Amino acid sequence: MHIEGSYDFDFDRELVWDVLMDIDVLGSIIPGSKGLEPIGENKYQSKLAVRVGPVNGKFESQFELVDINQPESYRILVEGKGPAGHVTGAGTIRLAQSDGGTVMRYAGDARIGGKIAAVGQRLLDVAAKQIAKQALKKLSKQIEMRLETAG
Repeated sequence: MHIEGSYDFDFDRELVWDVLMDIDVLGSIIPGSKGLEPIGENKYQSKLAVRVGPVNGKFESQFELVDINQPESYRILVEGKGPAGHVTGAGTIRLAQSDGGTVMRYAGDARIGGKIAAVGQRLLDVAAKQIAKQALKKLSKQIEMRLETAG
């Protein structure tokens, strides 16, 4: 499965980067996440509750941030396992300053197996896009909140 897209923020790139690197924020914006717990340098684990069509699943997951190029980009590696299946994937996040704001470009590929994969590629694609959209809206709200508390 492949996902890619972009999202425009009305905030400076350094601010978007700082919030993206805040583990408490990341843990709060991932739909179904119970938060991220550090297990090494730039390595985290989480419990996720995911629903794709008729299949519900709880996953033990690990995330690792690699190839960090502050404040422009990083790659994220993901692994998750649970009774409903498993997922492995990698994605890239790139931030570019543009006209008083920031454009985030994201792309990723995932391999999914087990019961959750049985729902079909189309449902998985729709679910992935919804998850990305929800996470990006939450991220934008987190940035707004950070600006309000700083100001």
